[in-house]
Amino acid sequence: MAWLQRHAWWLLLAMTVLVAVIGVWPIIQGIKEDASVPLGITGMTASELEAASPQGYRLLDLDARGGGISLIVIGTLLSAILLGAFRQNRPWAWWVMWVLPLWGASVFVLILAIGVAPGQAPPAPMISGPIIAVLSAALLLVSAPRFFRHQPA
Repeated sequence: MAWLQRHAWWLLLAMTVLVAVIGVWPIIQGIKEDASVPLGITGMTASELEAASPQGYRLLDLDARGGGISLIVIGTLLSAILLGAFRQNRPWAWWVMWVLPLWGASVFVLILAIGVAPGQAPPAPMISGPIIAVLSAALLLVSAPRFFRHQPA
């Protein structure tokens, strides 16, 4: 367990780097990057949405590309925290890293609140969000003792 406490940050870093890298594809491909999202939310493919409303499609495409930028920013900032202050056992960095599981859970809650189109499978982020939330929360809990040990005066 002591080994995992010292090295959990590597797994967290792998997750944050992956989040940043995943953000590249929506920037390049827009709403067509993950077919499960438009289909799961609206019951229509991206091409069907584009045919139904070119203006609405452009808005959704912009949102998908902006989401990609957000993934890159979130992943990069959290990676920087892990590489710096988290590795130096700064308690504030441990607290800030709770953004990762909260973000993963919020993706699930948001899609749950909007609802999945009748007869459609849940979009991929509804599955990956909880996985990120649970795994990162577990890693943060395992690493907690190294941040909150009593320091002699």
